[in-house]
Amino acid sequence: MKRVVIIAPDFAPSSMPPSLRVRFFASHLTEFGWEPIIISTKPEFYENAFDPENEKLLSPALQVIRTPAFSAALTRRFGLGDLSLRSLWFHWKALAKLCHEQKVDLIFISVPPYYSMLLGRLAYMCFRIPYVVDYIDPWVSDFYRLIPKSQRPSKWWIADRLSRLLEPIAVKQAAHLTAVSKATTDMVRASYPHFRFTEAMTTEIPYGGEISDFEHLRKNPRKNSIFDRTDGFLHFCYIGTFNARYFDTTRAVFNAVKLGLERQPDLFNRIRLHFVGTTYAPEAQAQPQVLPLAHEIGIETLVDEHPARVAYLESLQILLDSHALLALGSDTLHYSASKIFPYILSQRPFLAIFHTLSNVIDTVTQTNSGSLVSFDANHPLDIEQLYRALTNMLELPTTYIPTTNWDVFQQYTARAMAERLAKVLDQVVAHE
Repeated sequence: MKRVVIIAPDFAPSSMPPSLRVRFFASHLTEFGWEPIIISTKPEFYENAFDPENEKLLSPALQVIRTPAFSAALTRRFGLGDLSLRSLWFHWKALAKLCHEQKVDLIFISVPPYYSMLLGRLAYMCFRIPYVVDYIDPWVSDFYRLIPKSQRPSKWWIADRLSRLLEPIAVKQAAHLTAVSKATTDMVRASYPHFRFTEAMTTEIPYGGEISDFEHLRKNPRKNSIFDRTDGFLHFCYIGTFNARYFDTTRAVFNAVKLGLERQPDLFNRIRLHFVGTTYAPEAQAQPQVLPLAHEIGIETLVDEHPARVAYLESLQILLDSHALLALGSDTLHYSASKIFPYILSQRPFLAIFHTLSNVIDTVTQTNSGSLVSFDANHPLDIEQLYRALTNMLELPTTYIPTTNWDVFQQYTARAMAERLAKVLDQVVAHE
């Protein structure tokens, strides 16, 4: 069996999206001829809260090497808190030791956090071991340059300059690029046209849905601290980060709700919109992202926001308890909403609002799993259409289960995505 070392500063028991992506891959790679070894960071060095139960979702056979990291309390004095940067030296020592003592066929680095990319280039220089970089989001981005200064994080320019300096160094010798969407790898290729990346050296691999996580949760239900499903209201939930990219979509939804209050007050006064985990900031620093918009439009009595992130399994429980779900997209074409897969697996009705070029459109259409409203530059969001879509969902029986095509969904499972990754890894080592 071939061996792949996966660099994952953020890993179970973390509930952060990069941790989940690596776990999904690692859970299934052995089925396709690859033994994964994880190099991660000890949980006590994480800044975000973690859930020990997440470790129960790991295979007992999975080898996980956990290193220390520099304390965030110390490094933040110098404006540096990124986990991959704090772990970099310790991860290099663990990686070099592995490469000296065992046969390592390939190194796989999923980002963010981004500084771990440098270890791939360094290992290639020292040991001639090929490496693959996997993008959840691009490192270099013009997003904050294009929005008002008031919406930019403090010191964003430092991270921006570092990304433009370090990404080309880290990615230059990568044997292959994978990403959650083709648009993401296209953006990286376009940033470095002088590098050797052809389209054949890139592969789209979305998150996929991990069926076993829902099986675990149904056997071990969690407490839902956000709402009481039996209180007579109809609870619609959005779970995930929220920033300026989603303002236009959310404003349109809120205006559609306001229109519903004018036309069908008895029906729309039953809706409760919950936004959960809208910021990555630690709980003590988490600030509302959605409520100011609800106040602006005048529907704040129907909107509830919990800015701090909740544990992964709790988020799945909230999905299961919801009457309906909201999946909100942006006008960022590369945006691939990982939440769409657990939304589908929850078997709850959902409304997905995405750009026509988002791969979410194809996923929902092919699986017949939810309701869709799409938009693009020539066809902006229609408030009337959103109002009708929300009305249809509010009128569904509370026991309604979508008629999802599960045979089609098999291509979107975490296992299917691991198989896709294994084929990439096979291709890389075959050409070395």
